[in-house]
Amino acid sequence: MSRRTATRALGVALLVTATAGSLSAPAFAVDNTSPNGAVLSAMQRDFGLSAEQAKQRVRQETDAAQVAARASADASYAGSWIESGKPVVAVSDPARADAVRATGAEVRVVRGSRAQLDGAKAELDRRTSSSPAEVGSWYVDEPTNSVVVTVTKGKRSAATESFVAEAAKTGQNVRVEETEGVAVATSDLVGGNAIYMGGGTAGRCSAGFAAKTSSGEPRLVTAGHCSKPGPVVALGNLGIGEFVNTNWKDGNDFAAVAVNPLTWTVQPLVNQWDGNNVTVKGSEEAPLGGTVCKSGSTTQWTCGTIRARNVTVKYGQADGSTVVVRGLTQYTACVEQGDSGGSNISGDQAQGLTSGARLKDVNGKLRCYANAEPGMNSVSWFQPINEALKEYSLTLVTG
Repeated sequence: MSRRTATRALGVALLVTATAGSLSAPAFAVDNTSPNGAVLSAMQRDFGLSAEQAKQRVRQETDAAQVAARASADASYAGSWIESGKPVVAVSDPARADAVRATGAEVRVVRGSRAQLDGAKAELDRRTSSSPAEVGSWYVDEPTNSVVVTVTKGKRSAATESFVAEAAKTGQNVRVEETEGVAVATSDLVGGNAIYMGGGTAGRCSAGFAAKTSSGEPRLVTAGHCSKPGPVVALGNLGIGEFVNTNWKDGNDFAAVAVNPLTWTVQPLVNQWDGNNVTVKGSEEAPLGGTVCKSGSTTQWTCGTIRARNVTVKYGQADGSTVVVRGLTQYTACVEQGDSGGSNISGDQAQGLTSGARLKDVNGKLRCYANAEPGMNSVSWFQPINEALKEYSLTLVTG
């Protein structure tokens, strides 16, 4: 196979360019009335929408993102989301309701501002090392104006209550949700056409987004827990490069690979696993409740909705220890092992890198909720791409 042929066949493993074809901003920043057909098809499949309903949802999410951007500057801002297709903004000061309503949003007056809720969550973050084993994650839930602490079903204990009480001392609403499954960082790997670490012997992950340094050197950004010593290769043992930056076990989950420019050309593309690609135009953040689709080498192209931001998650490790990652975005796309590091995109706007998911054991195989029990919403997380780009002083490659 010629280098050109190999590059085209394996492009998704390196460049997020996919020509062969994981773990809820304007949805389409260019022409939101005529978005990419494959994106619409995935939305119809995963959300049970008609073609016209999918297009309408795209328009609604674009409008909601713009409303949220205007409203978030208010000191009493308590969050924003989409409800019944309309943008909703919460404020903690009733006197600010009219001003926020003027941005075009429906207004909800609540007890705590987003800053106050973040303060309550920060109390839990400070106690991460002493958090009970049954506690899996915690985050701010804007629609309920509360901090949510997730606990393994049937395991809620006095230790749980003590942990929750620390955040409740701030005066904010803190509630406990019991969940099934375990939070798993998704690079426990088994073969597939993605990227392979350690020269092909240290597991499989998925490519994230293409970026460049200030001097123009190409980089591949992916998940930090995928980082292993030695060369990163694509299917067929075609060398990509080596990890030069890694953030993992430090509260983050992102990394960068220095790409060999003699072998690869980075492209602003994301594989849709149907022979088509999405061209990345930027990295504007999608609204809460907005659609995000993820591309990964295990579950391929799946879509979901954003449920929460700045989520703290405890990932269980094989040795019984845990690794805590903060600042994740929670969403409902199906993600399974091997999808780690894959690209998450809303329309043509890059959102983040697949980090992990809550998975259930089905006959010895860990599956996302949607695959384990049809009709269930999956629980997955991605690391926002803009944080990684800022940390490494990289510029996203766009088209």
